[in-house]
Amino acid sequence: MSQHEAPASQGQAPADRDRPVLVIGASGLVGEHLSRAYGSRGARVIRTSHSQDVPGCARLDIRSREQVMDLVGRTQPGEILLAAACTNVDQCELSPGISRPVNVAGTGHVAEAAAVCGARLTYFSTDYVFDGRAGPYREEDSPHPVSEYGRQKLEAEGIVARLLPERHLIVRTTVVFGWERRPRNFVVRLIESNRAGRRMKVPSDQFGSPTYAPNLAAAVEELNELGATGLFNVTGTTIIDRFSFALLAADVFGLAPRLIEPVTTGQLNQAALRPLRAGLTVQRAEGVLKRTRLLPAREGLEAMRQAGRSKDGGLGGA
Repeated sequence: MSQHEAPASQGQAPADRDRPVLVIGASGLVGEHLSRAYGSRGARVIRTSHSQDVPGCARLDIRSREQVMDLVGRTQPGEILLAAACTNVDQCELSPGISRPVNVAGTGHVAEAAAVCGARLTYFSTDYVFDGRAGPYREEDSPHPVSEYGRQKLEAEGIVARLLPERHLIVRTTVVFGWERRPRNFVVRLIESNRAGRRMKVPSDQFGSPTYAPNLAAAVEELNELGATGLFNVTGTTIIDRFSFALLAADVFGLAPRLIEPVTTGQLNQAALRPLRAGLTVQRAEGVLKRTRLLPAREGLEAMRQAGRSKDGGLGGA
């Protein structure tokens, strides 16, 4: 178990359902699907965005303590979901002065505001807090990040646990995919690249746990409803290398596998080190969840394909 984490528990008081839910970073992949999941369960959802003008989203820069305290003070949420972050791993490595005020200081501002108003806080972290030598990882395993991004996320985990010892949920997840407003996640980029006839180099030595965003959102909503507290891994149930996952996506979406080229991580010459044998185990979450089943990779991809055919396009289209 990491040095700053209390054991995960069940049975703490869930958020006050008469108060709104505040989704910070609602214009991103995880935030958008969290907003949908909570809305479908009847919650009053307040959404924020920083980098995009999205109808119905308030503008919020979590780097500003004043902005955060003002919004939380005015809205008095019973639950806050912090999905906003700088997640470009190489950019974090090259420009930590840009990412750290968001990923670390910004998290601290939100945690402080949650403590003041008595809200539960859900913070989203990553398997990049590990070095990738012995994955998949359990919640009890000792973190050892090898990148600036991983170090920032681990530091932020500690801030959340310290400021909200009884009212926090830290969710580690990874390789999240699904339809989103801006096509940034791996599967959407693969689909767009492949259908345009472009080759895509994909590492065959990076292992992770692909996670379908709506499935993640449903699990998080249920964990909070149950009052789960502490650290939980919430991912898909398949441990797979990135190249094999790309071939699986190609099969589900009818893409051309000849355009997917396997390479080693070293051949990509990326600025930040990646945890190669990573991924997360989910037995702790599965032992608590009652109505939400965490999905294997193929089922998540098939659900995404079906969502793309639905009337609203699942935020995208297939």
